[in-house]
Amino acid sequence: MQKTPNWLLLAGPLLAFGCASLDARRDVERSAISVEMAVGVPSEKLLLDAQAAGMATTTLLADGVTADEAVQIALLNNPRVRAALLSVGVSRADIVQSTLFTNPLLTLSLRLPDGGGLANFETTLTQNIAELWLIPARKRAAERDLDRTVLEAARTAASIALDARTAYVRALRAERQRGLAGDALAITERLVEVSLLRQQAGTGSEIDVNLARTQRLDAVTSLRNAELVAVESRAELAGLLGLSVDPGSLVLADTLPDPLAWTVSGEALQTTARANRLDLQIADRSVEAAAARLQEERVRFLKSVEVGFALERGERRPRGDRNLAAETLYDSLQGGQFTPPNLMPRERQGSDVILGPTFGVEVPLWDQNQAQIAKADRLLQQATQLRDAWLIETTQDIYARLAAARTAAENAQFYREERLPLAERSAALSREAYRAGHVPFLSVLEAERSLLTTRSGYVAALESAALTAVELERVTGRPASALRALGQTERDPGTQPARN
Repeated sequence: MQKTPNWLLLAGPLLAFGCASLDARRDVERSAISVEMAVGVPSEKLLLDAQAAGMATTTLLADGVTADEAVQIALLNNPRVRAALLSVGVSRADIVQSTLFTNPLLTLSLRLPDGGGLANFETTLTQNIAELWLIPARKRAAERDLDRTVLEAARTAASIALDARTAYVRALRAERQRGLAGDALAITERLVEVSLLRQQAGTGSEIDVNLARTQRLDAVTSLRNAELVAVESRAELAGLLGLSVDPGSLVLADTLPDPLAWTVSGEALQTTARANRLDLQIADRSVEAAAARLQEERVRFLKSVEVGFALERGERRPRGDRNLAAETLYDSLQGGQFTPPNLMPRERQGSDVILGPTFGVEVPLWDQNQAQIAKADRLLQQATQLRDAWLIETTQDIYARLAAARTAAENAQFYREERLPLAERSAALSREAYRAGHVPFLSVLEAERSLLTTRSGYVAALESAALTAVELERVTGRPASALRALGQTERDPGTQPARN
């Protein structure tokens, strides 16, 4: 068997560092899985290429968009999601860069003798071998940064998805308010008709007619404003979905959902958030990254140790031209007789060549990297304190959001079961009483105004219930369906929570 050259054995580890993969697909898959845990959209959706994502978006838009489909479209089509995932590739490139040795240094020196001849030549090739202990620490720090970037990309994507769900709910409310404004206009038109009929019959007055017409004009203005709000809300939704179409062409297939009771406990939500909330995981990774940076700075105490070899060839001066006549005369006078010159060639001048190893080391006399070590230590302490503060804020935020969700659900139920039926009965009775001449017109207007206000309040309560559910998703890092399943598990420990 042929023996492997020693130089190849030495170059093997160096080449291994230089051949680190730049493919970030596995890291992007980690981000996609985190997004799936947060919003319930399958991770495969985020891994589609641009063409496949465009086709999937077209399919989802074909028959109107539901709230869940809006979330999917946002993840498929919003350029900011793609941009966030590209940052993972940037961080992967940083890891590859952290594993690379610095290039060797080749120096050349050429010095010409003043009398002519062959020049003095020196060359040196050196390599900084301090990378042998710097690279592992640098790579660990880059890997921790990559872990944080993976989670940050997932948080950006999940935040956009939840923003899309929020915008969808607001668009539904705007659509519902536009319908209420249309109903209000129809009611005022009927009041105008009734007031004119009573005036013609001699039981009404011009004041009643003018009041009815004023209410109609107000209803027209309210309808126009509601239509504007509907367009603005759809435009906001279309922007989050990454669509360039006319927002009026966006068809919403859902209606404001009936709120569900939140039976899950605050303690269970705390545990869920600690395990799944992306910003808390990012805070943990920030602490780990800061610790890795501190270790990197500590090993940079000695950051330059160079080894190599040097070659030097000495200069060779010229022999010059021989004066044979002068040599003959000089030798003849010296010998006392005629002496011809020696025609034998003179000894050839040689040139010295020196080859040997070189070694150089930085002497850490003044700069021992103590300032950077202290800085990295402070940054680690800062990251730790920020993480602890984030945990405290998250704890209180969850309790507040859960209380808001429960209150919103109770308010919506209260409107649906008590306030809305009462307002509808009062309005119907006042209209019949006015036709019969039993109540003045102002009583009818007050009853109708109360009905419209109650209907608007019910829509607002439904919106609030839906939005607080989205906020619970945001502060816990899990879909609302998983949180409700968690509440079911608390009531019946034998059941298993859903995994979305």
